[in-house]
Amino acid sequence: MTKQVFYRTGDRMPDIYYFKLIGARAYQEKVNRKIDPGLPLAVSFQDSILDCDENSYKDGVRPGDTVRQAKLASPLCRIVQVSDSTSNELKHILDAFATMTPFIEPDKEGCGIFLEISDGKSLDEIFALLDGMFHIAIVTKSRSKFLAKASSVWIAQKLFQERQIAPGKKPWGYVGTGANYIFIDIKQGKEAVYSTGMPLSLLWLLPPDMISHLYALGFSTFKDLQQIQANRLASQIGDWAYPVIDWVNGRDRSQVKPLYPKPYIEKAVTIENPMDTLTPQILEPALREVSERLIQSGTGFKHLIITLSGALKPVVREKRSVRPVCRFEALKVLVFHLFEEMVSELDHEVLCRVSAILLTFKDIDRVPVAQMVLGQSANRNIAQTSVSLELALTGIEQKYGDSALIWGHKHSKIFTPEILRRERMLAFWDPVRFGKTQVPAS
Repeated sequence: MTKQVFYRTGDRMPDIYYFKLIGARAYQEKVNRKIDPGLPLAVSFQDSILDCDENSYKDGVRPGDTVRQAKLASPLCRIVQVSDSTSNELKHILDAFATMTPFIEPDKEGCGIFLEISDGKSLDEIFALLDGMFHIAIVTKSRSKFLAKASSVWIAQKLFQERQIAPGKKPWGYVGTGANYIFIDIKQGKEAVYSTGMPLSLLWLLPPDMISHLYALGFSTFKDLQQIQANRLASQIGDWAYPVIDWVNGRDRSQVKPLYPKPYIEKAVTIENPMDTLTPQILEPALREVSERLIQSGTGFKHLIITLSGALKPVVREKRSVRPVCRFEALKVLVFHLFEEMVSELDHEVLCRVSAILLTFKDIDRVPVAQMVLGQSANRNIAQTSVSLELALTGIEQKYGDSALIWGHKHSKIFTPEILRRERMLAFWDPVRFGKTQVPAS
């Protein structure tokens, strides 16, 4: 797998930044969906507001509101529902950050991004790259990755409650404010001083039930936990006590992972005699190797790029898939179809100058495990799946959305009545197995 490797130099713990960006996801959705920039917009995930733009924010909409609250605050606000709440969707901002540092880790929840930025980069330089891509940025700089995020979330909560954030020097560091940002700089060694007033709900690495347990034990702030020994706390909550005591005191040696851009695979095929060998079949060995590599790692690609190069201006075509693709037959049909389209569009004179084909497989992601109906044979499912049908269904989903198709059997001759009755019973307590429209009929 083609993946650039980066190295940290020296023993010094790097400064870690956490950017909590309000309005960034709304901006990205407006760009993706070509929505009028002047229209108030909020982005929702599972009936909760994930993000909102400047217009809806001024109307009173806040991240964390319910959709109903957002509609009451801003009746003209358009609500866009999304199925992915992670910061991987902030493409424009992530691409801008990628010009500064290889150490970029999109947060798995909310609109936040971890960064390691080399010395010498000022905040003004960073924000210049993000001009117009967000409404408000709350940025924390700390040696503790845990505290960097907890701090930015804490300040955001204060901001949403319209509490004043006073700028200037502090016993623990510095607060800077600008027209559209708040910057928290926590000095090394002062992490515990800064975090004393934080509520336990900001222990974002701790399971929610464990946070509730701490509240039930009478703890309410980080300061309460700073005053107790880890061994004593362990008698109450077990081994979680040791990382918790480290977190509330600002001790955290975890580093930012270089997760953006995602890894990709490239395969180059050399062409010696274009007129004799420029057929899709010459790509089969490379495709088989790529397929084996993807299957072994349990991953698939969702973005295919084919580049024809040589004594000509490179010819590039690309195709996207809704689901990750890894199986050889599906991979072969996708590549062959796109390749044949490219060749059919080029003149004879241009084809004679092609000397290499570059296949690039991007947006590599884990292949979801398909849940099978009770009694179904795994071999049967693989053997009888039509690749052309798979492509057609993928095209429908790409055009109309992931929920356009519901997978399952309306009628089945495979199961005996006993198995069908059992499946109906399972459907009552296993909502993952079936949706409302997928319960087998007896």
